[in-house]
Amino acid sequence: MHSLLKLFLLLINIDQETLLNFFGLDDPNTYLNTNFNEVSVSTEISTETLKLIFQGFLERYQYGLGLVDIENILIFITFVRFLILANRYNIKTSFYISCISIFAGFLWYTHLKDLIGWYGDMISYNRLTSRYLDDMLTESYIEDTNNQKIMYLEFINQNPLNFLKSSLVYASERNGYRIDPISMFITSLPDAIKSQAIKGYYSIYNNVLPTMWQFVGGQLQEIAPLLMYVFIVRINKKYCPYLIRWHWTYLIVSSLFEGEIIRIMYRLYTYDSMVLIPSERFDESALLQPIFMMIITTHYFLVCLGLLHAACGQYFYIPFLTENTEIHIGKRPQNSIYSGGYTAWQDGGSKQIEIMTNDKKSLKFPRLWWGWLGKRSYLKTINESDYRKQEQNRLKNKRTKGWKKFVRQFKKWILRS
Repeated sequence: MHSLLKLFLLLINIDQETLLNFFGLDDPNTYLNTNFNEVSVSTEISTETLKLIFQGFLERYQYGLGLVDIENILIFITFVRFLILANRYNIKTSFYISCISIFAGFLWYTHLKDLIGWYGDMISYNRLTSRYLDDMLTESYIEDTNNQKIMYLEFINQNPLNFLKSSLVYASERNGYRIDPISMFITSLPDAIKSQAIKGYYSIYNNVLPTMWQFVGGQLQEIAPLLMYVFIVRINKKYCPYLIRWHWTYLIVSSLFEGEIIRIMYRLYTYDSMVLIPSERFDESALLQPIFMMIITTHYFLVCLGLLHAACGQYFYIPFLTENTEIHIGKRPQNSIYSGGYTAWQDGGSKQIEIMTNDKKSLKFPRLWWGWLGKRSYLKTINESDYRKQEQNRLKNKRTKGWKKFVRQFKKWILRS
């Protein structure tokens, strides 16, 4: 298997132009001759190649990452992890672990897209998040354009409640007449009572039912994410991997505090745009801009950090938030290779750091650093490492046996033919 992989790599001509094309960067060695025909030059990889790649990334991402960039990073990390885990275990196990991590990362990615709805135009105050706003507007524009061009998409691209409503309305009308059972029953009534029944009929259809539908639909849309969380994470926690349960629960817990911060930011923004700027109090308005930029940048950075941990199958420790998350879902199972990275704070160590001052007073601070990848030299961590090595060896032996069996069957098929 490794010999075939090396042979495959030898068949690819990897030079400076190949790397630049792979990363989507401009090649400085491409020029036009006098006949305006494109001429390409093959250059060996050197330190100049790395310099060109580094400069190209700086120019591309000097205004921050966009939604497409974050999607590409998420897919790239998942693909690299798949290759590493496939070599460590086998393809089947690697596929399962990669699906778990990319689903957890998708939860954070969805949360990241919600920031535009929460902060609105305040995101444009920082150049690190300005591209994020542009991508969201471009995405909305493309979706609206598709809906205008294709009527079928306009009907399908709805939330489930509106889709059900549209289906019932379209199915109950034919040639401008309503053919639902209630309407047909009203039309079959005697003329003596039909006039009174029609008044109540139109009152229900035009006033009562739309009002009830709007109220119930709005409430269901608000609690739909919570209902999905309860059904997947709480009710079916036996079938839901711990990594997904941990990150999803952390997002639910942290959203309780994010909402208060966002409401304060929105009030400050409203006060700035409705009071300070119209009254030409620009000095006071300028004082609010760094506050907006600092809070939004910190929030954006923390969400991206959580997305990175989820995509890599890892956990992180934030005092109070992590503890409340693990109160709901419990500790990470250490006898499973699908449970993700290490969580040293669950091993019983002290969660506080005590510092003695010169006057012999002790100051306690919450511990934020728990070692690389949440791994510390505790006995439980050592036992878990031994368990993972045993599983790795077992799955490697299973993969080797499967490969040998495939080779034997392939030889028999060749000799038979």
